[in-house]
Amino acid sequence: MTAAEIGDPAAPKTPARRFFSDEEKLAIARETELPGAKVSAVARKHGIVTGLLFRWRAQFGIAQKTRSKLACVVLPDDMPAARALRDLVRPPEGMMAVDLHDGRRVFAAASSDPDAVRAQIESKEAAQ
Repeated sequence: MTAAEIGDPAAPKTPARRFFSDEEKLAIARETELPGAKVSAVARKHGIVTGLLFRWRAQFGIAQKTRSKLACVVLPDDMPAARALRDLVRPPEGMMAVDLHDGRRVFAAASSDPDAVRAQIESKEAAQ
């Protein structure tokens, strides 16, 4: 370490911020739509964080190409695979697993009465 010379410019107190025009933002956001392009790679290329790039994509209406579709999967309880899958999901800390009459499982506070939990779930479903 050496002492700084008297004529050396000091480091800026605040980091230099970059500002992008709307046209630049749109061009960078559109780069993510190119075949094989990944948002993280485009963000690194331009020296911005991925969250900012996702915000720009939302601002200009550039969305995912396809939405994810969730599906309910029901396996018979007598299948060994169903029992194995059920055992993979452990209750969060302070919670317990409550098996419903139709074979589904929900998590409730550890101090809960399992019969009260089942009754509450059934009453909510009956109201729908």
